[in-house]
Amino acid sequence: EVIFLIEVVARTAATRSWRACLADFYNMIDVVSVLPLVLRSVLGLTPFDANGSCSVACAVLLGFVPVLRLLKLLRRFQNFQLLLRAFKLAFEALPVLLYIWAILGLLAAAGLYLAEPRDNVATLGVSIWLSVVSMTTLGYGDFYPVSVLGRLIVCLLVLCSALYMAIPLGIIGSAFSEVWSDRFRILLTERTRKRLQQAGYHARDIPFLFEQFDSDRDGCLDMDEFRTMVDFMQVGFNGMRVIELFEMFDSDGSGAIDDREFVRAVFPESFHDVYGAILKQTGQACVSCGNMFMQDSKFCRKCGTQRPSMLTEKSEGDDGEVKG
Repeated sequence: EVIFLIEVVARTAATRSWRACLADFYNMIDVVSVLPLVLRSVLGLTPFDANGSCSVACAVLLGFVPVLRLLKLLRRFQNFQLLLRAFKLAFEALPVLLYIWAILGLLAAAGLYLAEPRDNVATLGVSIWLSVVSMTTLGYGDFYPVSVLGRLIVCLLVLCSALYMAIPLGIIGSAFSEVWSDRFRILLTERTRKRLQQAGYHARDIPFLFEQFDSDRDGCLDMDEFRTMVDFMQVGFNGMRVIELFEMFDSDGSGAIDDREFVRAVFPESFHDVYGAILKQTGQACVSCGNMFMQDSKFCRKCGTQRPSMLTEKSEGDDGEVKG
């Protein structure tokens, strides 16, 4: 823990942004892994009591602290971000599926409680436990149906739950496959966002940086201008990584990127906060709800507000008719 403490102090002292350092998940794990040092100091650096038995503090130090040390290795597993993103995508559909699964289990539990004798299933809680272990196909054997109707209910429950469980498992597998096929872009984007935040840069700083390094004033950065900006920001990217980053943002192959493409890719949650007012003034976003207009749409898909440019064209047409 002393070595971990030195690491936390050195990492905190070297950071450029205290807010980003404290909000980083991996830094939180580093701080928590140092806390057992306080407990060891209180116990006299030995987890055992005077009788040589293991107390609660001993169980914490010997059971949970090694797990905290293993969690420190998550910083080195970049693919962990892919797993989290896959679960995030799959979680949108899981609540409804879990709700139906719970309804199915409770109905089977009620049927088992009515069908089984009281000396076998004494309470509704035992019936729910029997239903759950049957749905998960575990079958511990501590409780099992003895009546003909109870066995029939369990057989139907196992069959239906085995078929039903294939749905959420398929959703999770499909989400992970989708994320894995796009893993290079996701990892590069996450790494870029993390490096920028550690260096003290935020989404609102990107337009100013693009404007400063746009030497030819065309509103975009070419490869040389982008490399100069990245070198100035000192985010730790080498030449090859800068090229990969530029090619990822330059999806149309035009050889140039603008600040909006950069912010939309790296800071998608802050895009409307940075460009919301500009988009509303230019008619690209709804003035009522901030939702983006489609390319040829006349009305907002979210609130139905008419596009400002369409209102201008209509008023100009009406003026022309009056004058005629």
